[in-house]
Amino acid sequence: MIANGSISNQTDEFIEDEITRIIFVYVSPCVIFIGTVANILSILVLSKKTMRRSTTMFYLLILSSADLLVLYTGLLRYWIIMAFDIDIRLHSDFICKLHAFLVYFSLDFASWILVAVTMDRCISVMRPLKARLCCTHNVSKVIVVVLVVAMVFINSHLFFTVEIIARNGPKLICQEADANFVSKIWPWIDFAVFCFVPFGIMIVANSLIIQRVSASVKTLKNMTVDNNLGRSFDSVYTRRTSFGSSHISGEHSDEISTITEACETQNGFSNDTVNKTANNNSTRLQTSTNVTVMLLSVNFVFFLCTTPIAIYFIGKHYWKTQDIHPHRIAVQNLAYGIVNILQYLNNSVHFFLYCITGKRFRNEFFKLFSRKRRSAVFQ
Repeated sequence: MIANGSISNQTDEFIEDEITRIIFVYVSPCVIFIGTVANILSILVLSKKTMRRSTTMFYLLILSSADLLVLYTGLLRYWIIMAFDIDIRLHSDFICKLHAFLVYFSLDFASWILVAVTMDRCISVMRPLKARLCCTHNVSKVIVVVLVVAMVFINSHLFFTVEIIARNGPKLICQEADANFVSKIWPWIDFAVFCFVPFGIMIVANSLIIQRVSASVKTLKNMTVDNNLGRSFDSVYTRRTSFGSSHISGEHSDEISTITEACETQNGFSNDTVNKTANNNSTRLQTSTNVTVMLLSVNFVFFLCTTPIAIYFIGKHYWKTQDIHPHRIAVQNLAYGIVNILQYLNNSVHFFLYCITGKRFRNEFFKLFSRKRRSAVFQ
């Protein structure tokens, strides 16, 4: 299980045990620290008035908050267990249930916020007119509330199925009492809700976005080529008629001027108007492409970081044996440590993806600190 996985207890007999300990004791706090700073910076940038106008940025703001909840309910517990041998879930049966619920809820909620922002972007690109009605801040807030309610409902069984039980004698552990449900049924449900279904929706939505953006780029290039050809024709036409018009008196010269103006305003648009329209379309397309690339990078990292741990918990039941060799336990513990830290890494790197792939986010981030520096100088 993603939220309730545990490391088997044994002495550090193998190199795998030492590596596992290093991952949880030393790497975990680094991920928590980096993720905390990064998500707080994301919240600061995304909370700016210029960024709040976009529903996409609103969803990313919620995502940053969800990422913080994931880090402090999930990874922090593992660090405390491995570094201090204290499990906060064992303080009471209620904390055992509540904490398990919060971990599952936060992980699932963060995944579906990514789905929401991807679908929001897909509608904006594919159906811009419809986006004016369904991609608004009010609709976005309703969607967030619906997702909260849905994730609470899906994971509410943890309040009834999770409890503190004794395992291997006096040792206590917080886990589901129904072993069959834990090992055979819930991992598949969790994989579907947490990873498979969200990423499937993201794949379809991103494919549609890429297709439409590519078509828009091609159309814009064709417009630019046609406009350049039109200007060349007008230039040649003007040069060829300028010599003749110098020998034509008044009335016929005016006729030539009228013909030239008619060529420039074909279909009711002058070259200046076409140029302005093309530039505006180019700017909007570039902005749309930047946001699309940013979301694609976030979705790709999500799949890369979350799929391994989902596969781990599905396969764990099938490769587990009764009389397992200690070295095999050490290898499984190391595998769990790697996929676990990889999962939480997904919730720590979004800020860096925004900065690398999102020009608008990057500019607002630099403005945020340049403004603070200026204020400090004047004070």
